[in-house]
Amino acid sequence: MRKSAVLEAVEGLVNSKDLCKALKGVDIIGSIAVIKIPREWEGVKHRVGERIISKLGVDSVYMQTAPARQGDRVRGLEWLAGERSTETVYSEHGCRFLVDIEKVYFSPRLSNERKRVAGLVGQRETVVNMFAGVGTFSIIIAKKKGAKVFSIDSNPHAFALMVENVALNKLNGKVIPVLADAREVTAELERTSDRILMPLPELAEEYIGDAVRMLRGDGWIHVYTHESSRVKAEAVEKAKSRMLKSAGRFCEVISADGKVVRSVGRNNYQVVLDLWVRPH
Repeated sequence: MRKSAVLEAVEGLVNSKDLCKALKGVDIIGSIAVIKIPREWEGVKHRVGERIISKLGVDSVYMQTAPARQGDRVRGLEWLAGERSTETVYSEHGCRFLVDIEKVYFSPRLSNERKRVAGLVGQRETVVNMFAGVGTFSIIIAKKKGAKVFSIDSNPHAFALMVENVALNKLNGKVIPVLADAREVTAELERTSDRILMPLPELAEEYIGDAVRMLRGDGWIHVYTHESSRVKAEAVEKAKSRMLKSAGRFCEVISADGKVVRSVGRNNYQVVLDLWVRPH
């Protein structure tokens, strides 16, 4: 339904051969739509925004002008139509999240992945989320499974929203927000956890040793990484080969399963690896 609404929004404004481009790069985050505009649509971008508001019923439309930067991971945005607010409330899997798309990275496209990982967690587990953002993975896991989650992020804006989200979902004491680079708290959390989440592809390989140190024994590490390949299956195998080599310096990898989570560009994929490991 969303795809057809976007097509209707741009119909008559752009050349019919370009309509297929309207199906790509549309994220609905609460009351905000974030879209990608082809260069040739520049002259009608505000009219496109206005039409999307009428078709999708959102309050604001922003155009992504640059991909998420490494570090704060905030993507470049330009206002197109509607309210000039970047704050919204997003709902997913029975949880609610305060989000500010100008100050934190957030993707609704990981919804199925967050549900999948939550389904793997045991009720008595202790989990560390090394790159938590506004706490989406952490809160869904705690809400669905009652697990205790140390939820770490170095972005103060993300941390502040995470604290609010923990309270909003009534999970104080279950989700423990931590403002820090994950490496800074490795020693404090050493041998405390059953499962580690690493949902930041840019740092996954660099921080794999820290993840292993936080496991109390045999445990799971969910590693997210980016891999270039023309074939999805090949992307998974390339990511697995590279990550197993990195992880092998710190642990024995007992099993490793992987899959493509989503496409992040032409011949470029986000891959998740579920590693069952035994620390050295």
